[in-house]
Amino acid sequence: MTNKFYSVYKDLPSWAKGVVVIGGIAIVYFTTKSILKRVKLSAETKKERETIKTQEDEIKNEQDTGAKATFPESQYKTWATQIKNQYDGCDGSFGRPILQFIPPTWMFNTMWSNSGALTANIFFKLKNNIDFLKLSTAFGVATYDQCGLSWVTGNFTGNLQSAIVDELDENERKALNDILKKNGITYNV
Repeated sequence: MTNKFYSVYKDLPSWAKGVVVIGGIAIVYFTTKSILKRVKLSAETKKERETIKTQEDEIKNEQDTGAKATFPESQYKTWATQIKNQYDGCDGSFGRPILQFIPPTWMFNTMWSNSGALTANIFFKLKNNIDFLKLSTAFGVATYDQCGLSWVTGNFTGNLQSAIVDELDENERKALNDILKKNGITYNV
């Protein structure tokens, strides 16, 4: 088989030999890149799942101290689904001011994307650490398309916190952390 390939190859014009060599290099490159991407994704997904397991343990610890969830489990799942659906694909919004009432002041300076505004509206409703942890564990480790062209931009896989970091800009994340802090929640995104 190798001899047949070589005999066909040696009879090709020089431009065709170049195409065969370049094509072979491209195939090796993209195959290697794909394999490495899968290995990296597998390691990251394992780490994300460990975070969820840790958060489940933290919920139990919080409950042992007498803390209770503010909402039924189905509410956290609904919010998690809303966030996943909003983050899926492109968020074409360029930011718009949202009036946030965070006692004792109004925050006028945050420009929210649609994804950030949805997340903020949900975070406003969270009242304690268990609420945040339940939302995060309901989100789990999700995979969604980053911008409608998964073959170009790829898919995102991660937990709530890493999805927020991936999806929202630094100002939105700072404002979300301010909301959490004002609600007495000690976690950050």
